[in-house]
Amino acid sequence: MTQTQSLSISKAEAIKIGLGILALSMLAQIKFYLPFSPVPVTGQTFGVALLALTYGRKLSSLSVLAYLVLGAAGLPIFTGLSAGFSGLTSGYLLGMLVSSFVVGGLADKGAKNSFTKSLAATYAGSLCVFSFGVLGLSLFVPVKELLWVGIFPFLAGDLVKNMLAATIATKFLNK
Repeated sequence: MTQTQSLSISKAEAIKIGLGILALSMLAQIKFYLPFSPVPVTGQTFGVALLALTYGRKLSSLSVLAYLVLGAAGLPIFTGLSAGFSGLTSGYLLGMLVSSFVVGGLADKGAKNSFTKSLAATYAGSLCVFSFGVLGLSLFVPVKELLWVGIFPFLAGDLVKNMLAATIATKFLNK
């Protein structure tokens, strides 16, 4: 198989990628702010985890990459129907791409077949999102405040989102 062949996608895969972009765009609109953080809580990380567990590495990464490219190019598909790729949340967005690659790879290796393994995979993805998110946020927030505004406020929600993604993926979608 040549490199070109391995990167080609079928019509069915293109439809899945389009559905992934649509899902991420819709989940981005589920948002609220906590009074002590400039970063909103959104549904995107749930969407990335679920896509990665159900689509695997190739299609989830392509879905998230396409979502980011379209949003960066000006389509109002990011949180609050915003577009463009700069600001407080740009690191989190890049982390979502890395997360889709990591979680999707783990799903391809069988993590999607077990709730415990799926949950562990989503936490590996969360680590990616938080790492890149805090790195990007460090350009705007003093270092001593990073954990308090960029990670700690989101841990409880992350627990819920990851458990929900692992449950849906293992109980309903990967059968």
